[in-house]
Amino acid sequence: MDARRGSSAQDGRDQVDASRRDFLRLAAAVGLLPVGVAWAGDTLPPTPLGREYLARGLAALSDAHKRGWLQGHSGAAVLATYYFCKENALDERTTHALGKQIDAFIAKNPEEFPAPDPGRGTADAGRIVEQLDGQITELRAGGHDVIFASLALRALRDLPEYATPSIVDGVCALLKRLVATRRPDPDTAFNVEHPLPPYRSADDIATVTLQATLRPWGDVLRVGASGVIHWITHADAVVTLEDLGYADLARRGQAAQRLHINQAVTAAERPEPDRNAVDWLGPEYWESDAPRKLFDDSWLAGHAFKLPYSLFRMLRRIEDPKLRETCLVRASRLQVPFE
Repeated sequence: MDARRGSSAQDGRDQVDASRRDFLRLAAAVGLLPVGVAWAGDTLPPTPLGREYLARGLAALSDAHKRGWLQGHSGAAVLATYYFCKENALDERTTHALGKQIDAFIAKNPEEFPAPDPGRGTADAGRIVEQLDGQITELRAGGHDVIFASLALRALRDLPEYATPSIVDGVCALLKRLVATRRPDPDTAFNVEHPLPPYRSADDIATVTLQATLRPWGDVLRVGASGVIHWITHADAVVTLEDLGYADLARRGQAAQRLHINQAVTAAERPEPDRNAVDWLGPEYWESDAPRKLFDDSWLAGHAFKLPYSLFRMLRRIEDPKLRETCLVRASRLQVPFE
């Protein structure tokens, strides 16, 4: 047998296998397959990140208030990475690549990541809920108080030994600092005259929010692509609170989230970037420099990790497969202004 011919045949089979895996990953990304099914024919089993990333994220989130509310992005990015990997059943190669990206993010921002030592004692994580309850009805800083708190509460549910006075007090201090430094956004005439109907369910939050991201590209640029990204992460945070059992708190935050996304389309049309959906579920993207390069080598201030985490959680709550696909492509294009 001609060795070159055999090699060529094997290369062809490898390309078919790779194409099939890429298709399955994309199908999972737009919610066409349940979590884990995309890997049924893969040789690599799902591989989660270690729980030490929960510890690193919580330590960073609870320490951020010493420098400013914006510094909460660092710990939130690490927590989002852990859950993105877990929820999407990423294979070993993809998890390894994603882990290297978040490790490089941590290494580039060492001042944001103290040693993951929770300190002594125990504290009630419900104090974070109480603090958020006093501010969730107002929209400030794009919903970051809700985003930070929901991730902290989720991580403390999975890492209860970190519910110490140091961690809980730190997260509460971060939420308080955000209140002290950012005024709430006022209601708008457009929101008063054209209010969005109250949400009927968490799935409704996902559908209405992702539909809002499909506004003409010129208006995306008017709002700011980062602003539209935060529509997604804010919506996911409200849904996460409900998932964690804080349904009343989540409902109290819905009006502010509707105000966040309910904006008139006023900008002139602009050509939309020609960009296919990013394969966030496959290794090639995370093995490339693309995530790091966003926004001057900052991983888009951590949103290179936070956007896919929240996006995929929202996509799986939408019933219409075509809408899921359209929203995935639009979300992928939100990164273009920062490249």
